[in-house]
Amino acid sequence: MEKLPIRRSGQAAKINNNLYLLEQSVWQNNFMMYGVDEVGRGCIAGPVVVVAAMLQKDQQHPLLIDSKKLSRSELELMYDWLQTRSIFSISIGSPRMIDKHNIYQATAQHMRQALLHLLAIAPTPKLIAIDAMPLHLNNTPYADIKIESMIQGESKSASIAAASILAKITRDRIMMRMEHSFPGYGLAAHKGYCTKLHQTTVQKLRPTVIHRQSFLSWLNKDQTNEQQTIFC
Repeated sequence: MEKLPIRRSGQAAKINNNLYLLEQSVWQNNFMMYGVDEVGRGCIAGPVVVVAAMLQKDQQHPLLIDSKKLSRSELELMYDWLQTRSIFSISIGSPRMIDKHNIYQATAQHMRQALLHLLAIAPTPKLIAIDAMPLHLNNTPYADIKIESMIQGESKSASIAAASILAKITRDRIMMRMEHSFPGYGLAAHKGYCTKLHQTTVQKLRPTVIHRQSFLSWLNKDQTNEQQTIFC
C-alpha cells in the first residue's frame, strides 16, 4: 500500500474527496473532463502560462490540491506524478503579446489555444472546468461542450488543481532559466512578481525585454517624480 506523503505540518496528507466531486460525477458515467488554469497574470516580467489538463479516470492523490498551498518539493513531486496520470497542453503568452492585447485578452486567447490543442490529442470531454475566467469555444467543432467557470477553482476541482500545478512548475522553470540571461534581477527568487526586491532592481537596472511595459506605470511615475526633484 502506497504511503501517504507527510505535509510540512508533520501530518500525513489525506485525499480531499470534496475536490473530486465534479470529477466523480463525470467519471461515473464513463466520461472525461478537462481543467484549465493559468499562472503569472499578476507578474511584471515573464510570460503568462496556461495549461489545459485531463486527469485519467479515478486518478487521485492527497497532494493534488491548489498549487499555492504546496511547498516546492511537493509541487515537483506532483508535477512528476501528473506526467503519467494526465494528458495536458501548455500555451505560453509572451510579455509583448500581453502588452499588445492586455493581460485579460492574452490569457483568454491562450486558454482557448491550450484547450484546442488538448481537444486535438485527448478524448472529447463532457465538461471543461476553468478557474475564474469565462470562456467559450464558439466557431469551433467543440462549441457544444459544457464549460463551467468557477471562482477559486483550484479548491473545487482536481482537474483545475492539476492544471494549476503543471502551469506553476512550467512557469517557474522558465523564470529560473531567465535568471541566467538577466542576472541581477532576482528572477529565480520572485519569478517575475512585483516584489519589493523586483521593483528595486528594475529601478536600478532598468526594464528588460521580458518585462511587461504595460505593467510598469509605477516605474514611470517614480521616474517623473525623480526628474522633478532634480530640476525643481
